[in-house]
Amino acid sequence: MLYLTLKKEWFDLMISGKKKIEFRKPSSWIRSRLNRDYELIKFTNGYGDDKPFFICKYEGFEISNESKTYIIEDSTIEVEIGTYMIFLGEILEKGNIN
Repeated sequence: MLYLTLKKEWFDLMISGKKKIEFRKPSSWIRSRLNRDYELIKFTNGYGDDKPFFICKYEGFEISNESKTYIIEDSTIEVEIGTYMIFLGEILEKGNIN
């Protein structure tokens, strides 16, 4: 399972189903994580076992070959060439949601 943490803004949009792609800037850390086979991703809002989380299907990733702006509700995401785009599938489990 791939484990990633999110800020509240992005966590809320993803758990609501409005944001289906996670964007990560290129780094050796994310390259090393995505260089493996996964079936699931666990996203948490913060660190620790008591933090909100959800588990979804992992649908693979691509590296952006263009700059693009995504607007989801009131949030804007600026994607640059080389950004990792991680595709989310169905949410299978949610926990510690208040």
